[in-house]
Amino acid sequence: MTRVLVFGAGGVGCVYAYILYKAGVSVTAVCRTNYTVVKEKGITIRSKIFGRQHFHPTAVRMVSDALRHGPFDYILVCSKAFAGTAEMIKEAVTPQQTAIVLAQNGIGVEEDYARLYPDNPIISGVVYLPVTQVEPGIVEHGPLERFEIGTYPPNAPSTAKQSCQTLSDLYKAGGGSAPVFNDVQPQKWIKVAVNVAWNPTTALTMCDDANFLRSSPQAEKMIWKIMREVGAIATAAGYPDVVTDEVIERDIQRPLSRLETGGKEPSMLTDVREGRAMEVEAIVGNTLRIGERHGVVTPYLEMLYTLAKGRSYAIAPDGGWKPIARHD
Repeated sequence: MTRVLVFGAGGVGCVYAYILYKAGVSVTAVCRTNYTVVKEKGITIRSKIFGRQHFHPTAVRMVSDALRHGPFDYILVCSKAFAGTAEMIKEAVTPQQTAIVLAQNGIGVEEDYARLYPDNPIISGVVYLPVTQVEPGIVEHGPLERFEIGTYPPNAPSTAKQSCQTLSDLYKAGGGSAPVFNDVQPQKWIKVAVNVAWNPTTALTMCDDANFLRSSPQAEKMIWKIMREVGAIATAAGYPDVVTDEVIERDIQRPLSRLETGGKEPSMLTDVREGRAMEVEAIVGNTLRIGERHGVVTPYLEMLYTLAKGRSYAIAPDGGWKPIARHD
C-alpha cells in the first residue's frame, strides 16, 4: 500500500488527504491546531464537488510522531511556504525513496528542498482549490479542484517522472485531478502573477478582490501593471509568452464577474484578518529577486513587497520591534 504523509492539515491538506484516502492510500496527517479533533473525530468536508464526506486519517502532532507509520512514498507539503519549512520534514524523508510534493504558493520554493534532498524526487504543484477550514476538522470546498504537477527540475530522471505520474494516477483514482506537465514552471508563473497582484493589494487595503476593483478607477489599471511586471520577469527567466495580456484579461474577468455577487478573499487578506504572518517572501519576494537577478525594472512589485513586508512585520514582529515612544 502506498503511504503518504500530509504535512499541513489546513483546508488544502484536508481535501488532498481525502482524495488520496479515497484512492486507497495510507494517509498520515501532521496536524497542529486541529490535532485533537482530527484524531478523535476525523475530518468532515462539505464540498461542491465531492458532497459531504467524512474520513479518518492517522493524525499526529509532529513529524517525529509519524515515523512509526512510514516509511513514506510521498510527503505532501501543504503548509505555507515559510523559511525553514523544508527542514521540518527531514526526519520522515527516506533517501532516494520518498517523493516530496509541494502544494505551496510562490515561485522558486523548490530550491530549498532540492538542496536538502538531492537524491529524492521533487514534484512541484500549482493548487487551484477554493477551500477554507471553517473550524478544526471541518472544511468547506468550492466548485474547483485542480492540482497541476511536474518534476523539479523538468529534466529529472525517469524514476522521478514515474513517481509524478503515479501520484497523478492516485489523484484520478480518488476522484481528483492532477494533470502532469513536462515542465510545470509556466503554470507556476501564471499562478504567481495572480497571487502577486491580488494577495498583497487586498491584504493592504482590506478589500476583497471585487471591492478593490470597485474602490477607484486606478485599481484595475494597477493590477494590469503588476501582472505585466511579473510577465516581464518570467520572460527574462526563460518563460516568454506565459503571462500574456490574454492571461491577465482572463484573470481580471473573474473578480469583475463578482462585482454584483460578492468578491473573493485571497489568502493574504485572510491572514491579516486572522492576525497571521503572510507568505510575502515566497510569493512576492522570490519573484522580485528573480527580476533583480535579470535586471528587470519592477517599481510596482518593489512597492508591494516593501509595504507587504511592513504589514506582515506589524502582525508578527521580531525581537527588534520597539513600541511607539510616548511623551507627556
